[in-house]
Amino acid sequence: MRIASSGAAVAAVLLGGCTTIATSPLTDTLAGRLQGEPVAIVVQQASNFGVMRERDVPLGPLGVPLMVAQGEHLRQSAGIADPADAIATALGDRLAQRNGATLMPSRGASAREEPEAVVAAAPAGARYVLTVATVSWGLARFPLRDATYSVTYVARARLIDARTRAVVAEGGCMQGPAGDEFESTDYAAFTADGAAVIKSELARRTERCLHFIERDMLGG
Repeated sequence: MRIASSGAAVAAVLLGGCTTIATSPLTDTLAGRLQGEPVAIVVQQASNFGVMRERDVPLGPLGVPLMVAQGEHLRQSAGIADPADAIATALGDRLAQRNGATLMPSRGASAREEPEAVVAAAPAGARYVLTVATVSWGLARFPLRDATYSVTYVARARLIDARTRAVVAEGGCMQGPAGDEFESTDYAAFTADGAAVIKSELARRTERCLHFIERDMLGG
């Protein structure tokens, strides 16, 4: 029981268990004001990609540094890309097509999440800043689900008023199991062929995440 509890605690790290994803939809009034306004995209630095192996479960939270180290090694060696950039592109296109916003051609990057830091990282002249962050992602082992591995992904998006630094709309995704994920007790099944399964599962998770963000932040 202690091992299962420790595993659940570590899995919570990969599921964004220490993060609150707020939801605040774009109001009709602000949506109307976006017409012709320059909107910049800033992608925040992603959290570390974590991998929880069976040997890490008994360590509980003490195993987090090992999870991060082996996860980042896998991410870099297999070329696992941060989905935040693709999510930002889709959301920006949505604001341009539906609300008439003018997307700025250059993007910014920020290692910090505070609105002031995000706005400071945006190209000059932006009226609003659309920022997306990968909050938590990785390959988790779930002791309470027959000790199977599963890909996890949590993201957050915000629209910030560049003048006031106020967050005027936000949304995110903290996805529980949908029932159609690839799960296996075999770690190698995920890492074979350049982590092909992780990449495909991450793409599916990203698509679902975008759906939730568009629904809760931009209104469907």
